[in-house]
Amino acid sequence: SIQIAREKAEKNQVNIRFEVVNILDDLSKISTIKQHSYDTVLDAAVFHCFSNEDRQLYMKNLEYLIKPGGLYIQLCASEKETYDKGPRRLKKADLNELFSSKNGWTIESIDDSVYEYIPDAPTGERAEAYLSLFRRDNNI
Repeated sequence: SIQIAREKAEKNQVNIRFEVVNILDDLSKISTIKQHSYDTVLDAAVFHCFSNEDRQLYMKNLEYLIKPGGLYIQLCASEKETYDKGPRRLKKADLNELFSSKNGWTIESIDDSVYEYIPDAPTGERAEAYLSLFRRDNNI
């Protein structure tokens, strides 16, 4: 996916840098990753997969990566999904708490959305989701 994205960016002369890392590793120890070096981080249905403990590691790394005032875009499974299988769901209240101002974030939006799977996926072709925009505070 990243290679395809890089090729498309090059073809369209878009100045963008993609990095592949384990988001649960200590990113401060990876020489190619610099603190507060990203304007935007996109999470396409990853955050909801983590345990509560791993979410804390993930959020610590988001704080390390995103510039003050930078944007975190998240698509995650919603508690509104009724299908009995599939990923762990997130409650809107949990997102409000995790990305609150006391944790250094501004919530720009948490909107109902859908996650579209490949046809014939075991969980169906779509699932209820939240599409959220969270901004890192400038005072970090």
